[in-house]
Formats: sequence, C-alpha cells, structure tokens
Amino acid sequence: MAATRPQVREALLAAARAELVEHGRAAISLRAVARRAGLSHASPKYHFGDRSGLLTAIATEGFQGLARHLSQVHESDAQQQLAALGRGYIDFGLSHPALFELMFAPGELHATDPELIAAQQQAIGSLTTAVSRLAGIDTTPSGTPKLALISWALVHGLVVLARDGALQAAATPPATSAAELAHSLADLFTQYVGDDLAGGKTNRVTETIAQ
Repeated sequence: MAATRPQVREALLAAARAELVEHGRAAISLRAVARRAGLSHASPKYHFGDRSGLLTAIATEGFQGLARHLSQVHESDAQQQLAALGRGYIDFGLSHPALFELMFAPGELHATDPELIAAQQQAIGSLTTAVSRLAGIDTTPSGTPKLALISWALVHGLVVLARDGALQAAATPPATSAAELAHSLADLFTQYVGDDLAGGKTNRVTETIAQ
C-alpha cells in the first residue's frame, strides 16, 4: 500500500531530524534526507519547496515542543513560576542542542513563515505571561514587556554558554554541572527581579524594564 502524503512528509521530517542530530544543520541536504528516508530525490522539494522550507518545518516543530515543555510548568507563586520556566527553557536547550541552534538561525529559515512565527510566539509567550504576572502589568496594549525580553535573553544566553562549555569554565571554582550552574544563575536573576518588584523599591530601572 502506497504511503499517504502526510506519511511521506513525516518520514522526511524524521530523516531530517536524524541528520540534524548526527551531522548538524550545515550538513543537511535534500538529497541526503531523501536517501535516508528511502524516498525519491524529488520528494523533499515537493513537500517543502527547498532546503530552507524543510529546516523551517523542523524549527517550527522545535518551538512547538518547547511550548509544550514550558506549558507543563505550574507554580502558584509568580516568582517561582518564572524561575521554573527559566530552568525548563535551559533544560530543553541543553537536551536538544542541534535543534535549539537551528531554531534560532533565521538565516537558514523562512523567517516570515506564519506557522513558524506562531510557534515562536507561543513558546516565548509563556515567559511574557509569567513576567506580566510577577510585575502586575497588562501586556495587551504594549506588547512584550522589556523584562520578558531580558529574561528570555538571559536564559537563552545561559543555554549557549553552558552548551559550549564556556559557562562552567568561567565559574570559580569551575562548575562540574553546566545545567546546575545555569539553573542557579537563572534562579538568582529571578530572585533579584522578584524581590525588587514585590518589595516596592523605587528602582527606576526595574520599573522601566517591567513595562
């Protein structure tokens, strides 16, 4: 029985994911993916248009997976929720290094793809919601708060530094666990921000970035 179109598409994506893990995004080609999937060389082009279309589909799945991973975080305390989301983001990035790198490589993707953009917004939206809850602000009129962007930039940077070994090497004394060190730094950042906002301090910088 011939495979259906969705089955062929999924077989190609599975082959591309395997190529990504084994060889990195630079080595992915439509011919290699088709060969691995046991399909004709024309199949990837038919389903994804070009190499960037295939990589965009993988990245979209990655953001959807990140969103599902973060959606499992449920803390009653706003500060603990943001800290737990930070740890979850770090864990996802360190557990899927090749996929995580691809997700944030816009030059390799169709960056304006609607499904990709929706998945990106869904994944990062959990951080925005947590920051808004902690700061007691409404994001509807003003969009993403600067503090959410800073929080995202911090945990994203921790993933990259920990993945490349630079974070643990810079610690004194050197850290044995990159993930634990990254977790502790994210928790410390959240504590500083949460204590400042909750304490009602007249810190104009924090007041500004919370908006």
